[in-house]
This record gives sequence, C-alpha cells and structure tokens, in this order.
Amino acid sequence: MASANESAARSYGSYGRPNRSANYRRADYQRGSAVPVARPRQPAAEPRRAPRPRVVRKTKAQLRAEARRSRAVAIRILAVATVLFTMIAFQIYSQVRVDELDHQLNDINRQISIVESDNARLNMMLDASISLDKVDDYARNKLGMVKVSDYQVNYVKLSEADSVEVSGGKIHQSLWERIKSVL
Repeated sequence: MASANESAARSYGSYGRPNRSANYRRADYQRGSAVPVARPRQPAAEPRRAPRPRVVRKTKAQLRAEARRSRAVAIRILAVATVLFTMIAFQIYSQVRVDELDHQLNDINRQISIVESDNARLNMMLDASISLDKVDDYARNKLGMVKVSDYQVNYVKLSEADSVEVSGGKIHQSLWERIKSVL
C-alpha cells in the first residue's frame, strides 16, 4: 500500500493541479478495454443538515421599539420619495410650460411679421396715393382750383421797420398806462 504522501502526489500533479489520470488506476481497467471494471458502490453519505436557526426571544417593549424604528424608516423613505416625486413633477411641469410659451412666442412672432408686411404694403399704397400728380389732379377736377399766376403774387418787404396802424384814430393804451394817466 502507498503512503499518504504518495497518494497525494498521485492525485495532484506538478504545480499543485489535480492529475486527471490519478482518478483512474490501471487496475480498474481490464486488458484491452477502455471501460473500467464495475466496482461495488459505496452508500452515499447522509446529507448534512443545516444548523438550526438560533431563536431569540424578545420582550414586548423591544418589539414595539423595533416597530417604531421600522415605521420611522418607512416614513423617512416615503418623505424622500415624495420630495423626489414633487421635484420631478415640477421639472416636467416647467418644461411643459416653457414649451407652451415657446409656441405662443412663435405664434406672436408670426402675427408680427404678417402685420409688418401689411403695414409696408399700406405705406406703399399711401405713398402712391399722395403723389403730387394725384393731388394736382384732385385740386383741379374735384375742387375747381387753378394754379397761381404771376400777377397774383404779392411780395412782402421785411427789411423795413415794423409799425402798427390803428384804424379810426383810436389809441389803445395798456392798463398800466391808463392808471398812470389818471394819477
């Protein structure tokens, strides 16, 4: 029989890896056969039982304290979840509101461009209707006016001194001058 060291060396090859050929010995095979000789099987070992859980007995006060702590943790988790949900909902609402305002701004800009183009068109029509030819034509045909001739023009000389003549020989005095004359 082999010693424990020899069997260990046989089951593990070099470098500490298991030797596959060590699992099958030559004696297990019949000459010229690749099938090992049937050996009687050993009964399977009983399955190991899991160790029994250790039961800890707690008092009612300890159970109430645990319930209070678990409720407090649940309330904290619920509060954090509520705050996060509120923040996310507010973010979504603000994005939706920004989109609505962008659409309104685009509609107003479109209306402004339409009104500006109408304004330019109306200004062009107004400029065309106020041309001097049209004014001249309207004055002659509708109002019966004629152009001024040279004999109808009076020139005023502004280089002479200004004077005021009152008709009828009456002299107009200011209030101050009247008071002086009475005193």
